[in-house]
Amino acid sequence: MKAKKHILFLFILIQIQFCKAQQIQTALPKVENYDKGELEIKVGTFSSENPISIGKIIADGTIQFNFPKIDLNAMEETHFFSMQKIGRALGMFVCHDKGIVVKTETVEAIEVKNIFLYKYGQQVGALIPATQKEMLEDEFVIGNTISWFYSNGDAEFIANCTTYEDDETAKDGLDRNTIRNNTSYNISFKKGWNIVSHRLLKKKDITKGTQRYSRRLIEQKTSIAKIPHKIKWYLKYWANDELLEIEHQLVMLKPITKQNYERWLPKKIGNLKRTDYEVGKILERMPTTNNVNLLFEKGSKKIDLTIVDCADNKDAAGVYTLMKDMASRDWKDKTETGYRSASKMDGKRVMIDYNEKEVKTVVSYNENGRFLIKAEAIDITPEALWEILKDLNIKDLE
Repeated sequence: MKAKKHILFLFILIQIQFCKAQQIQTALPKVENYDKGELEIKVGTFSSENPISIGKIIADGTIQFNFPKIDLNAMEETHFFSMQKIGRALGMFVCHDKGIVVKTETVEAIEVKNIFLYKYGQQVGALIPATQKEMLEDEFVIGNTISWFYSNGDAEFIANCTTYEDDETAKDGLDRNTIRNNTSYNISFKKGWNIVSHRLLKKKDITKGTQRYSRRLIEQKTSIAKIPHKIKWYLKYWANDELLEIEHQLVMLKPITKQNYERWLPKKIGNLKRTDYEVGKILERMPTTNNVNLLFEKGSKKIDLTIVDCADNKDAAGVYTLMKDMASRDWKDKTETGYRSASKMDGKRVMIDYNEKEVKTVVSYNENGRFLIKAEAIDITPEALWEILKDLNIKDLE
């Protein structure tokens, strides 16, 4: 009876250990201290215009890779996308001493060097695997990183490549007693996606006069079946989430119609009467024609007023947030004829370009969470122009 209990205990213990091992093996990579919400992971290796999705980061920072099959025949070779023989794909170009043990001649591959993150279809950051955070800024830190290669067939590549320092006095121009770099390759590719570990084993610090720099001395590139646990995942995030959310909401809005513009048209602003207008004008550097342009005049005073609805247009939404960003802080730059500035006027963030000599003013600002307003005036100062513009009843346009 005791023997049976002992066997049962051992069986349960083995099962627990097996389950723990399974959990370790299947644990998904994760970005620590992550707070950016769900992001899509894409690579532009195969097409810079239409990057391919390879997974996502979920809200808790867990990385869920999902690598698709690639139809290489449908890909057009460009400067950015070019399949190469295995050695060249791995970066083996110049070797003074080259030892190739195994090489599959007929197979080509391409390295996926950069992994980018997307939100609302826009690139917002990059995902970087490395054993040390310092490797993000310094390529000479001893440690490991990984990258993916896509291969058009099964292949083996076992080789060693050595380069030497220059020696002008030597017959072949090389100092064969001083290694510049030695890289070993132990690669086994399957058709499709493959992981390669890049390991810097040793670096060389060099001082020449006042110059100090480093070189990668000894390296290893090795095929691996899974992502090592020692690899950590770092986020480089460059998007402004507030502006990104504004753009997303703008794109979802229903645009103002031509009829709405025409019903709204003011007959005058301040004491200047409307003399002309156009709905849907083609504007320079503005990716939408959803706008109204109005002309107002009185004597020498003129105002050319343009109101652009940035709704339902991704590029126009980008212009809207660019204006918001540029006007977000106070600044003032002198010009040859006057100044350019950004400041608050009656609580509104406004950008001004003023030509003092000719008394020409340009005032630009955002309104009602969707409109970009630009007023170009002749014989009107910035302060006087703003007094006119602030009474525009834009709310009635929506």
